[in-house]
Amino acid sequence: MMNRLQEPELKLPDEIAVPEPEIIELKNGLKVYCVRAGEQEILKLELIFKAGEWYGEKTALATMVNKLMEVGTSTKTAYELSQAFDYYGAYIETECTTDIASVRLFTLTRFAKETFTLLLEMLTDAIYPQEEMELFASQHIQQLRINRKKVEYLARVKFNQLLFPCGHPYGRIPEEESYSQFTSSDLKKWHSEKYNPQNGFIILSGKTDENTIKYLEQTFGEWTHDSAEFSSEPHFQSDFVPEKIFIPVENAVQSAIRIGCRIPNKLHADFSSLTVFNTILGGYFGSRLMSNLREDKGYTYGIGSATVSLLQSGYFFITTQVASNVKEDALKQIYIEINRLRESPVNEDELQLVKNYMIGTLQRSMDGPLAIADRLKSTLIYGLKMNFYTEYLNTIKNITTEQLTEVAQRYFDTKKLAEVVAG
Repeated sequence: MMNRLQEPELKLPDEIAVPEPEIIELKNGLKVYCVRAGEQEILKLELIFKAGEWYGEKTALATMVNKLMEVGTSTKTAYELSQAFDYYGAYIETECTTDIASVRLFTLTRFAKETFTLLLEMLTDAIYPQEEMELFASQHIQQLRINRKKVEYLARVKFNQLLFPCGHPYGRIPEEESYSQFTSSDLKKWHSEKYNPQNGFIILSGKTDENTIKYLEQTFGEWTHDSAEFSSEPHFQSDFVPEKIFIPVENAVQSAIRIGCRIPNKLHADFSSLTVFNTILGGYFGSRLMSNLREDKGYTYGIGSATVSLLQSGYFFITTQVASNVKEDALKQIYIEINRLRESPVNEDELQLVKNYMIGTLQRSMDGPLAIADRLKSTLIYGLKMNFYTEYLNTIKNITTEQLTEVAQRYFDTKKLAEVVAG
């Protein structure tokens, strides 16, 4: 009989590995990484390209090309294209980050042929109508004007510029003129240079059969591009100089706070340890910052911290909003919590709680083929080995309080952190 008065023994996994994908090379050289799994008749086809803001000399060009790809082809208006996908129960998502741009198709397995054909049409025949560009620009300019009145936005923008100054792509923020400086020809040129089979790869996940692979070959395998010439990888250099900046905002009720610094990205051996430090400090609801500023002081509804990995760098940040009359003490309490982790070993019970939380979160993030594909995407973009997540798991399980103190002392000298307060 089960004793319901006794909690079950907690068993932590020995490994968490992204399953090795099946690699298929189409006849045009385009690689497909296939995750065949799942019981439901659904597919996710994601095309990933080196087409993020990092590669553009002008701010917002990469984003506009990515977001306006859906607004029509030479044979279909934006409405007709949307209706065509909707007819098959499919939909499209586009995403442009600092490093990469992607296009995701979610579809039923039985309609793979039809929806693959529609997607290829969108990718090869996007026409970027001038009126749609003007509408996009108008909407984003209006949103920009609204954001400029928000203390959180002002703090975030200035913080990014402190981390990556001197026009570095990771620190560039669109201005109003950014959205109105391009012509349809500019967008078409970028699209042609970046969205082609020589500049990307595909991840296919879900319930995949042999017909699905056949349809891939019949559509994306026939995708050709006229002698693409690629420029060399861009290189940007900017030194991080920590500053403390206050941005006055008239009539602001709250003050937005951003504190942080650059750290290595996930290619560095310390990155996994940094994520454990971050979780203890402010990376989950039971973190030290939440316990102090929310539960004890009542200064904020929420405060958090995060480690961010980018292809060319990484950074750590703390963010919160507090009433303006308590911002000075809020800053003081944040630095107190950072210094506590630098000066005093973490309690073993607290560390074990955080380890359990992080391992559970990692396991949930791989629940199902579509989620596994997201993890696979990260390993492919960074060129990581497939055992990366097992090594990450081992770091979480085995990290000691002494190692955490060492990481805190190495990376988080409070005198070397950027600080921005807007309010």
